[in-house]
Amino acid sequence: MQRVIVIVSLLVCFNSFAQDSTRTKPKEWLGVLTLTEMYQDEKNWTKDDQAVVGQHFQRLVKMKEEGIMILAGRMQLPTNDAEMKGLVIFYAKDEKEALQIMNDDPAVKAKIMMAKVYPYSVAVSRCN
Repeated sequence: MQRVIVIVSLLVCFNSFAQDSTRTKPKEWLGVLTLTEMYQDEKNWTKDDQAVVGQHFQRLVKMKEEGIMILAGRMQLPTNDAEMKGLVIFYAKDEKEALQIMNDDPAVKAKIMMAKVYPYSVAVSRCN
């Protein structure tokens, strides 16, 4: 009887491990945002454009609260610097979803920013 209990226990454990390994973990993605050419010149910014960027920021905050966003920020360079970029690290199940997340950004929709996505993996973080 004791042998049967041990065998059943082992089967339950193996089944649990097998189920855990089949779960699809969300993947990490790096979103890179750059200003479109028009908005690299600060003279071209309107109050409406600034409001859209405010919506962009609020969306990032909401995504962080929902557990989608790992971090977001921008380089501290002038807007007319060709190297200036915003970086977003977030979770998505696949590239299609990652692209959708970036393309749904208000600043991307308004053509203030352009977005690209890359598969990414956080190796070290002070957030963990």
